[in-house]
Amino acid sequence: MKFEELPQKIRELMEEFDRAGYELVVVGGAVRSFFAGEEPTDWDLSTSATPEEMLSLSKEKGIRTIPTGIQHGTLTWIVDGLHLEITTYRIEGTYEGYRRPLEMTFTKDLNRDLARRDFTMNAMAYDYKKGLLDPFGGRADFQKKILRAVGEPKIRLAEDALRSFRAVRFATRYGLVLDQKLQEALESEGEKVRHLSGERIKQELDQILEMEAWKSGVSGLLRFRLLRDWIPVWSHLYGEELINQPMAVSGRLTRFAALMLLSDAELEESDWALVRLRASKEERKRMRSLLTHDPRIKRPIQTAYEARRLVLSLGKPVLDPWLDLYRNWQGETEEARLIKQVAGDGSVLELKELAIDGRDLIEMGFCPGPQLGELLEICLDLVLQSPEKNTKEVLLATIKKRIG
Repeated sequence: MKFEELPQKIRELMEEFDRAGYELVVVGGAVRSFFAGEEPTDWDLSTSATPEEMLSLSKEKGIRTIPTGIQHGTLTWIVDGLHLEITTYRIEGTYEGYRRPLEMTFTKDLNRDLARRDFTMNAMAYDYKKGLLDPFGGRADFQKKILRAVGEPKIRLAEDALRSFRAVRFATRYGLVLDQKLQEALESEGEKVRHLSGERIKQELDQILEMEAWKSGVSGLLRFRLLRDWIPVWSHLYGEELINQPMAVSGRLTRFAALMLLSDAELEESDWALVRLRASKEERKRMRSLLTHDPRIKRPIQTAYEARRLVLSLGKPVLDPWLDLYRNWQGETEEARLIKQVAGDGSVLELKELAIDGRDLIEMGFCPGPQLGELLEICLDLVLQSPEKNTKEVLLATIKKRIG
């Protein structure tokens, strides 16, 4: 990392802090991203200035700040539209709930701040005068493809149970090997993830499921039993069998469904797993559709009408994920091509796409009620067979003929 590679506004802010007698350094993921050849998406900054000193400096320089988490030492500086979170160096005490520190003390010592972080590759900092500051050997570990904890791994993981998930996620993302002591800590401390919220577990799992090496990541989660209390039905999938299983599917929801299918999970087991992970109602609905229309079963579809009927039953939002799964188990079949074809030819595939709706039927003299839906379903079936009949005139005539 070089000073000139930093965004200009960050460079200028570093110089402003320096002139005022304070350190301002880039920390965490932004430093790691440089060594990984990635473009940083977030800029984490830390300083030797206390929150009060930062407020005084921002007022002096006429820079607006927001007390985002001032009790924890964090202020958001707004510099020409760029929002930068700057946090005072700090030391953390005892943790509660396996997630957050009970006490915190500000410090002027950067090394003590870096010592509280999870892994050596995340405990690096960049100072615009001194260059890279790496007291725990994070750069060497990263270059050697090793993930190592800062200090005693068991203490790090016991403090914050989410670090167990982060260890597997980082190893998966960067192709790292877990240090032996870190592996031992995961074996003994991993069970503490049961104290986390379903939302946090899902966030970590979703990120892993979006990665290229997602099977390796899930295998790691299962190896250390991190999903035992969340998705118990996956437990027997760990090992080379999962990693070597051919699964050419993309997207987190599709891959989640693939793992449920590999596990021979009942629909209720899958749904309860999503409930525990606090998934949205829409995600649960889509998962039910994917699993109900089991892609492991070959579909005897020969006509466009049958293909349209399947798309209607699946629902458009899950069609592509379902086809991904179907091709994975059945290959590139004629029925898969036909389903894809009718989905993209502009045919009516949903009730709301009909040329008429309930208001048209009410104008014809029908009363609101179940009969409206039944008549519209009749029209939809007609259009699924003959898409060219989706006109108001034809459909209303069909209904008139139907009721005599």
